[in-house]
This record gives sequence, C-alpha cells and structure tokens, in this order.
Amino acid sequence: MKGDDVMTNSISELISVLSGKRSTMEELLHLLEEEQRCIVELDLPNLEAQMEKKKRLLVDLETSNNLCRQLVKQAAVELDLPEVASLSPLLPKVASSQRDILKGLQTRLLELGTALDRLLAFNGELLQGSLRTVTRSLEFFGNMFNRSKTYGEAGCMVKGTNDVRLICKEI
Repeated sequence: MKGDDVMTNSISELISVLSGKRSTMEELLHLLEEEQRCIVELDLPNLEAQMEKKKRLLVDLETSNNLCRQLVKQAAVELDLPEVASLSPLLPKVASSQRDILKGLQTRLLELGTALDRLLAFNGELLQGSLRTVTRSLEFFGNMFNRSKTYGEAGCMVKGTNDVRLICKEI
C-alpha cells in the first residue's frame, strides 16, 4: 500500500512537471511567432526584448527537462523497472487514468517540439538571409568607394582610383 502511494506521488509529480513543460513550450512557440513578426517588420528593439524572454524560457525549459529526467528515473525505480531513459517504458505499469494523461502530454510535447524546431529553423533562416543581404550591400559600396585594383592594359592588375561617384554627370 505504501509503495502505491509513493508511485502515485511520483507519477503525479511527473504529470505536474510535464504540464508545466507544455505551458513553457506553448509560451515559447508564441514568442517565436512574435520574434518572426519582429524580424519581418525590422522591429529591432522589440526583437531584442523577445530574445531576452526567449533566453529565460529556454532556461526554464532546461530546468524542467532535468527534473523530468530525474522523475522518470525515480518512477522507474518505484515501478521495479530497469534503467529507463524515457516515458514510454513507464506507461504500461502506470494506472490507466494516469497513463491516459501521460500519453496525452507525451503526444502534445512531441507536437510542440516539432513546431518549435520548425519555427527556430525558419527564424534562423530569416536572420541569416538578412545578414547576407547587409553583407552584400556593404561589399558593393565598399567596392564602389575603395577601388584599389582594376584590370588595365593587357589584363594586368593596376592601381585604381578612389574618386568614384555613384552618379556620373555626363552630357
């Protein structure tokens, strides 16, 4: 009887932590969508604020991940299972009411993880594309204003001039 109470408490605590993790991941998902909007609209002050919030949520997520690992190991010991690293091996030994809750949480967390990975990759591509555009623009203007070498007679490189203008006033 005492073992059942401990098992129930451990599994109940795991359910509670997984529910908190789900909430954190949902908040992070909304934050990444807002970050995407800031990138597209070039709202840099708000983007920086979003990044700070994202860092905080990622730390919270890391903390809940570590706690989940500990609780899964603790539940495995209480259920007399060998070393378990994930939730799935625990499910057959858990009471049916808790099993249904755990399965639902597991499914939702996997869906959220996939959505987060997709949004993180997309936002990263948006930022990288923006940086590539800025770099190309800087290189273009750098080449326009600082021509140090150019092709001269017979294809040899010769020293160029630095008096380049963007607009030529020829008539």
